[in-house]
Amino acid sequence: MKYLKRLAIPCLLIGLSMSVISAVIPRTNSAIAQDLQDLPVASSPTKFIQFPSLISVDTSDRETNTRNAIYSFQISIPVQAGASLQKVTIAQKDPIESITFASDRTTAYIQEPSGDRIAVATKTAIDPNTKSASVVFTSPIPAGKTVIVGLRPQSNPSLEGEYVFGVTAFADSLQGQFIGNGRLGIYNSYISDVFVPTF
Repeated sequence: MKYLKRLAIPCLLIGLSMSVISAVIPRTNSAIAQDLQDLPVASSPTKFIQFPSLISVDTSDRETNTRNAIYSFQISIPVQAGASLQKVTIAQKDPIESITFASDRTTAYIQEPSGDRIAVATKTAIDPNTKSASVVFTSPIPAGKTVIVGLRPQSNPSLEGEYVFGVTAFADSLQGQFIGNGRLGIYNSYISDVFVPTF
């Protein structure tokens, strides 16, 4: 009988210990789960693994002094880019004559392989000193897509020549990657016609 009493006391203590542990474990698990929920979710990548490329630059009108021309910049974002294209800056390089773009007339669209065009909303800012244009896409252009940005100069320059534009691509608003220069030839066809000999 004394042996049973001695055995009962340790068993009782073990039972109480297990009860305490059982009560603590759920709370501990809940706390861990809550901590995991409170951890910040990893944000989407903001750096390019493969850089976008400037495919082509063209204009709808190469005549000097004309208005309503559109300078088109075609940019391809690789499938393995690792980030979306958020912004591009377009700046003249050693200009023969400075060209001022209209910030409220920028156009942009995604060119699908099928030929369909999907319009993209943009916000454009013009640097008053350098005249460079910063075009921000309201919805960033995803990897694997091709976007065409259309800038409208207030007018074509009055001087003939080859005008060079440097294009920089941004995955975020902090650091950009230069992706190439594009060249546009602007000509005065009237002068050319006058001096072209006829036989």
